[in-house]
Amino acid sequence: MPELSGYAHVAITVSDLDTSLAFYEKLLGAGPVGRIELDGLDRRIFSVGNGQILGVTAYSGGSSAEFDPTVPGLDHIGLAVADREGIVAWQEHAATMGIESDLQDVDFGHALMIKDPDGNQIEFFAPPAQA
Repeated sequence: MPELSGYAHVAITVSDLDTSLAFYEKLLGAGPVGRIELDGLDRRIFSVGNGQILGVTAYSGGSSAEFDPTVPGLDHIGLAVADREGIVAWQEHAATMGIESDLQDVDFGHALMIKDPDGNQIEFFAPPAQA
């Protein structure tokens, strides 16, 4: 079987590209590093580290229904953070940007949950500390 080396990218669909771009630029602290424009599609590309990218996409004529993680499809995006201190730093950053978040410490690690303007859930995740 051929080998995989991890995820290359995740692309999400948003209802209002300008609103979502402002949110992700504020959250990630940088603007898009690229753009893809095709017939009916406008995608902006953000770097999220280690060569991985997040695509934020608007479709002309697309649905305006709010994201629902209980519908088959994408549940959330998980972004890797080194440790709990890094998670807390993201929580503090989100707070200074006026973005609500929810920090959860669980047996298998630490997760900071944030929702974008469409309700897409972004999780910043760190594994538990090694003893």
